Amino acid sequence: MRAVVFDMDGTLLDSVPTVSRAYADAIRSLGGPPVSPDEVAAGWHVGHTELVLAHFLGRTCGPAEVERFHAYLDPAVADLRPFPGIPALLDEVADAGMRLGVFTAATRRVASSMLAAAGIDARFGVVVAGDEVGRPKPAPDGLLLALRQLGVPAGATAYVGDAEVDLDCANAAGTLGVHARWGARAGVRAGAHPVAASPYDVLSLLVALRRRTGDGTARQGGSGTVSRRSADQVRLASEDRQS
Repeated sequence: MRAVVFDMDGTLLDSVPTVSRAYADAIRSLGGPPVSPDEVAAGWHVGHTELVLAHFLGRTCGPAEVERFHAYLDPAVADLRPFPGIPALLDEVADAGMRLGVFTAATRRVASSMLAAAGIDARFGVVVAGDEVGRPKPAPDGLLLALRQLGVPAGATAYVGDAEVDLDCANAAGTLGVHARWGARAGVRAGAHPVAASPYDVLSLLVALRRRTGDGTARQGGSGTVSRRSADQVRLASEDRQS
């Protein structure tokens, strides 16, 4: 592997409850239906802030609605922290000679403020935000843009995320999807991807892949997705360590 790209909310940062509450409060204050933070978290895969608000409000949204969301979110950003083990993982991946990136569905404004508040913004050579690409996850557009900016091929990259949409995005881009189970939301297909139970497992998964494939490159099938054999090899290595 030559690079590792991360999802942000629920993977790098323990931010899903904070962002979901901000959305729920904004939607309510804008005259929308009452929604729970869990319902918001299940629906924010539709894209960046304007699209999420439009999805729940049932109408087109613009700057005024976005500012209402930020009125609820911004005061809470300063309290956000990375998941335990994330700073150490980022150090280990960088020390292993791999490049680091982020692809998040969040806007550039949200991503920049959150990563900075968490003290990890300087760790990444590339950050691609959801409002910088035409199609949201699971379309591979944002992840492929991150790879171009990093200068690495898809087959030599892992994309780490907590949600099914992240792993589908990884497959669509031809990268190795790694399920970040420490922040996992419901609905991820069991056994379909290599699993990291904690941030400490990610690097060992990639090392196991390197040993088993010989060069650390995720093999691709004709469809451009990571081959099931490579994914299964890494999953089995993870299960061996946990047994």
